[in-house]
Amino acid sequence: MRTRSAILVLAALLGAAGAGCRSGSQDDEPLSPQDSLATAREASESLAGDVADAAAQTYSYRELYAGMSRRALETRAPADAEAGKPVCEDVPVPEPKAHAAQPRTPLAPQRHCVFDARFRRDGSPAHVEVTYAREHGGEVAREIIVSRDLPLDVDGLRLARTIATAFEQQTSVLDRRDESFEGHTAHIRVGATSGTRQNFAEVTVEPRGGRERLTVRLSRAPAGASGS
Repeated sequence: MRTRSAILVLAALLGAAGAGCRSGSQDDEPLSPQDSLATAREASESLAGDVADAAAQTYSYRELYAGMSRRALETRAPADAEAGKPVCEDVPVPEPKAHAAQPRTPLAPQRHCVFDARFRRDGSPAHVEVTYAREHGGEVAREIIVSRDLPLDVDGLRLARTIATAFEQQTSVLDRRDESFEGHTAHIRVGATSGTRQNFAEVTVEPRGGRERLTVRLSRAPAGASGS
């Protein structure tokens, strides 16, 4: 009952957000009750569950966030056994610029893995790409890209705006939000750039094969870096 109440509240918020959208945007039109509930349900699953520690200043989508351990990620988004095992390969790390007098320490390669997953919370499918880096003796996710074909009754543009707005509230050092909407396509980027580790999230919705595809990219720069 509590979950349904939360979904109903989200549906009301989505409807209110749609009423205040910029003119010319596809989500100016009101949603049907069924579509509104479906969109609210998708938003609820997108933002529910375990999240990053507040001090990390990173963004969480379906319990995934940049900086989490490989073990935790594979627990929350396990590979779909019917789709095959993850395909992984080592990728080189760009070397930072250094002064001639400073010796360069070789950087360990990062590990890039691609697989189809089903989220542990509701069994929803998604395509996942992760780049792992070695930190403190273990592998952590430096970049996570999750692509998911949305149910037909989910409004992708409203969903993208809802997720991005929630991301703003997940950190206390938000420095930027850029967004663009064109037809059925949305692209929103938010960033926490004032901390020792810069964190970024990109939310994209675009038509793909008669459906709307949501892609969420979560990334974290190395400590002291100036970009994602």
